[in-house]
Amino acid sequence: MKLLKLKLYQNHMTIKEEGDKKIFSTRDLYLASTLITLHFPLLGIDMQIEGVKSRAIGYFNFEENQALLEARSKYNQGLLLIEPRMFITNMQSLKAEVVNFQQNPNSALE
Repeated sequence: MKLLKLKLYQNHMTIKEEGDKKIFSTRDLYLASTLITLHFPLLGIDMQIEGVKSRAIGYFNFEENQALLEARSKYNQGLLLIEPRMFITNMQSLKAEVVNFQQNPNSALE
């Protein structure tokens, strides 16, 4: 089995609190795909209109916990190895969700 090593590029991240849990949010498609490939559940996608061209940007939400912090740290250091086909499949699925929202802003994303 081949493994894919990813390098970090500066990503936009935020942490917010919802009730008693912390939510980690990123617009970095590669990081979100990596986390999903590592079996971190996606809680949802928040869409925001940003930029000069007013395009919808997807912010991918995950529950923040110690395992996620460790995975992010390894991702930032370029130390993660993941299965490339699953990574690409997950990335294409996430991108399709964002593109679907751009084409149909009235679609319900939960």
